[in-house]
Amino acid sequence: MDRSIPQFVPYWSREETDAVTRILVESDYLNEHKTVRSFEESFARFVGAKYCMAVPSGTTALYCAVNALNLQEKGPVSVPSHDGIFAFNALVAAGGLPEVCDVNSSGLLDASRTGDHGDREGIVVHANGRISDDISLIEDCSQATFHHTRDMVSTYSFASTKHMTTGGQGGAVCCDDAGIFDALTRIKDHGRSDRQHLKPMSDNYDVWGMNFKMTEIQAAFGLVQLRGMDRRMRRLHEMYLLYRDLLSSKFRFDGDEPRWYVDVFVPDPARIRQRLARSGIHCRPYPRPLHRQKVAAGHLGGRTFAMAEKRYRSGLYLPSTTNLSDEDIKQIAVELLDAID
Repeated sequence: MDRSIPQFVPYWSREETDAVTRILVESDYLNEHKTVRSFEESFARFVGAKYCMAVPSGTTALYCAVNALNLQEKGPVSVPSHDGIFAFNALVAAGGLPEVCDVNSSGLLDASRTGDHGDREGIVVHANGRISDDISLIEDCSQATFHHTRDMVSTYSFASTKHMTTGGQGGAVCCDDAGIFDALTRIKDHGRSDRQHLKPMSDNYDVWGMNFKMTEIQAAFGLVQLRGMDRRMRRLHEMYLLYRDLLSSKFRFDGDEPRWYVDVFVPDPARIRQRLARSGIHCRPYPRPLHRQKVAAGHLGGRTFAMAEKRYRSGLYLPSTTNLSDEDIKQIAVELLDAID
């Protein structure tokens, strides 16, 4: 090929650059101020939530959500082995007790495999943007940035691996309950009760909190990216349909359409990745599941993880940056079909 095609890269235009430059040139605030408030309001409207709180990362968002709901005090909390490391880490950091569970065929937390505690809380992870029907207190939408389930606390990541970024890192928590939002905002700003006010703020600290502010520069970048999300999601849908049309005779796709990366199941993903890389095409394996991670060794509860293991051994993320052309995708398909022959 004439050029290398990465599995995914963030992209932006002069509009993002101009928005950041205006903050640097025209504003006397770099720390969280009016632009962050505008981003929070815009993102809440985008996903259909009443409230939004911007934070530095998706893992920070999960940590704030766990603390605001006192999830660490509710006993064992189920997290999926597939794509569950961030929920796991947030729970551990908050003093909670994660219990790793298997997933279903779509990579989502499988309620039938959570053991004997049918009333156990869980953190639902919408794996690869596929929406779980399970209802819990917290949903991790880091791979489903377009989604919010009413009356649940939803967390988001704006890292550079997502279809919108706030300049490399960033995150948010959305909810519909004023009391939960108040608890979240106190956690974010050292326990202050007037966090939604702009300067000057008080120096009264009634409860425990941390400093999880987003910068004005991140918010300015994110506002521009957010305006392009509908277009990017439409393009991802078109790319998925084209990939499926070109490859479904040889490869198995998941049952539900992805909303993050286009993925397929292949024999020997490592070998295929190596062959494609020689042609300048880069793919990404499914993440190593939690049940294979040393950090989670004491949280498996003697369970088996047949589905998480099966997906890990055969899942492959195809190039999914939404500025790829149809011709790019056709060339990727040709090389992928050749790689299995």
